[in-house]
Amino acid sequence: MTKMLNVSIETTGVDANEAKEWVSELANIYADMEVANVNVSGSKISFKAGFSGMDDTEPDDIKMKLEEYITMNEAISAKSINVN
Repeated sequence: MTKMLNVSIETTGVDANEAKEWVSELANIYADMEVANVNVSGSKISFKAGFSGMDDTEPDDIKMKLEEYITMNEAISAKSINVN
């Protein structure tokens, strides 16, 4: 069973389609990451994320991958990242 955590990223403002594409690409880059329920509203991107088949994923595990991905793919400028 995959443990899914809630992710919320505050940005400086993004295009909704570009942000959804960015989240999809996140799941492609990290093959074991699953994402669902992507929602983009103004400067906030939210979705559920987890690692395939893992039920012991911690918020810091997801946050570390997000920070790494933001560094690699600068399409999103994050003010804050919250995972719970």
